[in-house]
Amino acid sequence: MNAVRPLTIEDAVDVTLSAITTEDCGPEIAAALRLVANQLLREAVPGDPGISAQERAFLIESGEFTTEELAETEASVARGDLRELENRTLLKAIAASLSESEAAEKLGVSRDRVQELHAAEKLFGFEAGPVTVYPRWQFTGTRPEDLLPHLAHLLREFLPDERDPASLQAFMTVPKEDLTFRGEQQTPIQWLLRDGRLDAIDDVIEGERWY
Repeated sequence: MNAVRPLTIEDAVDVTLSAITTEDCGPEIAAALRLVANQLLREAVPGDPGISAQERAFLIESGEFTTEELAETEASVARGDLRELENRTLLKAIAASLSESEAAEKLGVSRDRVQELHAAEKLFGFEAGPVTVYPRWQFTGTRPEDLLPHLAHLLREFLPDERDPASLQAFMTVPKEDLTFRGEQQTPIQWLLRDGRLDAIDDVIEGERWY
């Protein structure tokens, strides 16, 4: 009988990344994905629901959860389902980004200039292991420094706890009911590219803060 090879951390990384679309990723982004996935998997531990008996009773009595629903939610957290979802979302955000050198080429500028734009909050980037990556949604053309209109304003408008990569990606790429053109809901990107009113975007941002 052949011995079964034990699952290694690299095997687990392969399995994790197999669910991520990476066809358009350059070598730097691919390397960052493997490094971050490796780190996340090494840190993974079962979750702690952290709900006291009083909090549990309140959630049930208020009608927010049935006893069965709350038990399943707590079990899901304990299994690490929430952490796994968060990790997969982060990896997808990295895969949908450009490396610093790719961003420089896309904008027709130097890497130093990319760093300047990022430092001035005129370009959004986030840490992926030891490197900074830049989401693709903000690059809209090939002319020098051709970025999404009003990008700097939008970055200033987001509260610090809203500026994680997944939140920004979702906000900018999902159609909004209040951004409608000729009967069709637009994403903020589509809205701004067709010179839609900036204050309409501000209203959507403000409205989402209340949820």
